[in-house]
Amino acid sequence: MSNNMQEIIKNPFVVLVIAIAVIGIGYSALGSGQTSDGQNDESASGVLTVSEESWDLGEISMADGDSVYTVELRNDSDLAVTITELYTSCMCTTAQLIYEDGSKSRVKGMPGHSGITRVSEVIEPGATALLEIIFDPNAHGQDATGIISRSVYLETDSVTQPEIELQFFGNVTK
Repeated sequence: MSNNMQEIIKNPFVVLVIAIAVIGIGYSALGSGQTSDGQNDESASGVLTVSEESWDLGEISMADGDSVYTVELRNDSDLAVTITELYTSCMCTTAQLIYEDGSKSRVKGMPGHSGITRVSEVIEPGATALLEIIFDPNAHGQDATGIISRSVYLETDSVTQPEIELQFFGNVTK
C-alpha cells in the first residue's frame, strides 16, 4: 500500500465518511422495494390500470372554451393504492378525481399556480375512479395558438408504479 493511501486510512474523518457512504448505499438498496434477492417486491404494492396514457384532442377552438377529457383509473390489484400527488405540467390544465359515488377530489393544477398538489386519495381494490382533465385553450391569451403538448402526473404509494404520467396533444386555433 502506498504512503498516501496509508495516510488517508489513518484519517478518522475519511474512514467515517467512507463507512457512512457504504451504509447509505446498503440502506438505499434495502428500502428500494426490492427483496433480499434483488427482485422487486410487487406483492406489497397495488397497481392502477389506466384506460389511456396519451391521446390527441385534435383541433381545439379557443372560441369553444375548455376541452374536457376523462380517463379511467381502475385498481385491479389486491391492495389499495393511494394517490399522494396530483399535478399538471402547465397552468392551462387542471385535473380532479371523480369517484364511483360521485364525490370529487379538489381540483389540482400546475405546482406554484394552483395551490398544494399533495392529496391522499385512495382507490380501493376493485374500485374505479375517473380522472377529469380540463384544458383551457384561452389561459395563455388570444395569440397562443398552435400545437400543444401537456402532461398530468399522479404520484402514488405503489412501489411498482410510483408515478403515472398522462399526456395529451392538440392544435389550438382561434
